[in-house]
Amino acid sequence: MDQHAAITELLFKHLKQELTPDESATLSAWVAQSETNRQFFDDLTNMPALMAEVRAYKEGEQLDLEAAWTRIKEIGWEEPVVQSKRIFRMNWLVYAAAALLLIMTSTTLYLLLHSDKSAAVPAVIHAQQSDAKPSSTHAYLTLDNGKTIQLDNSSGLLARQGSMKVEKKDNGALSYSSDGLASSEKPLYNKVTVPKGSDVVYLQLSDETKVWLNAESSIRYPVAFKENERKVEITGEAYFEVAKSKGKRFVVSKGNMSVQVLGTKFNVNTYENEADIKVTLLEGSVKVQQEQSQKIIKPGEQAVVNGAKINVVSDVDLHQVMAWKEGRFVFNNTNIQLIMHQMERWYDLGPTQFENEAVKQWEFNGEISRYSNASKVLELLEKTGAVKFTVEGKKIVVRPL
Repeated sequence: MDQHAAITELLFKHLKQELTPDESATLSAWVAQSETNRQFFDDLTNMPALMAEVRAYKEGEQLDLEAAWTRIKEIGWEEPVVQSKRIFRMNWLVYAAAALLLIMTSTTLYLLLHSDKSAAVPAVIHAQQSDAKPSSTHAYLTLDNGKTIQLDNSSGLLARQGSMKVEKKDNGALSYSSDGLASSEKPLYNKVTVPKGSDVVYLQLSDETKVWLNAESSIRYPVAFKENERKVEITGEAYFEVAKSKGKRFVVSKGNMSVQVLGTKFNVNTYENEADIKVTLLEGSVKVQQEQSQKIIKPGEQAVVNGAKINVVSDVDLHQVMAWKEGRFVFNNTNIQLIMHQMERWYDLGPTQFENEAVKQWEFNGEISRYSNASKVLELLEKTGAVKFTVEGKKIVVRPL
């Protein structure tokens, strides 16, 4: 398949939220290749209402293929090599048309601002694009001997740790696999650290468990799991797709809090400047434990850990919870303080200063690409007519209008 066709298919699946982990990593690598790619990605994903149309698209529905093809020519894409199979070209055009619906129609972003759930002030905002940030994944890997490897500047085989090879794949993923040599008797540990201002890091552990790390996060883990318990330690936020391993439970810990699973998909948010630790389950079943308290949650539920207490919240907005992994800011009755925490981590800003206590109570609804410049995100929030931002170096001052 031609590269343009392949990327268009990935964009289409991204908009429908159907990407596999490997496909997601491939698309992220393509977006990071150039400013043109990132700009095009932003054009497609900064239009929430139209994204919903593409997600609702079903195979067999009629799309305006000629309009799509005209638009493809306008942005400089060449027709793929089709050889003798006309149906290949038509299938690619269907994907292209679905993805390009977002460019061929209006580009408006609707934001709702309100201070309580009983009153709302709507604002219609025209999404504008700018240079993308963050522009790199300046995370680093710390080996068992203390050596650090900058992941941005690395590719291929990075190290050998006991019987395991540590590699940076073409799609940007950090991967562990056996090199066939005799295993070390001593347990070896590695750590991946993702600082503020860094893009998301994707890694695959030795048991094939997949992990995504958000900015200002870290994970410490055994290079090879040898005990009956597969245990890792995190800070910040991470999403796990745990591989099943008979008789070996998987444990994620942060201080006294632990999440215990056998095979499942879940998100853990443990940021120090957040009031609670939040464990959100997408598939399977997990047990969340904090000191003497424990809860088992089901898909769509969230365990909220505060002190020694664990509360379970049902009907969680999974789209909002997982937005960071999909390259989005999604606000759903989100307090301005939480919004600013996200921006501080993603753009390496802060600390945010609020001019008075009243402005801390504002809440927002809305959605925008995280790859837009920070100033554009602030500009969109300002256009609601309720707040004003002043940037002083890395510090942001928030004032009411």
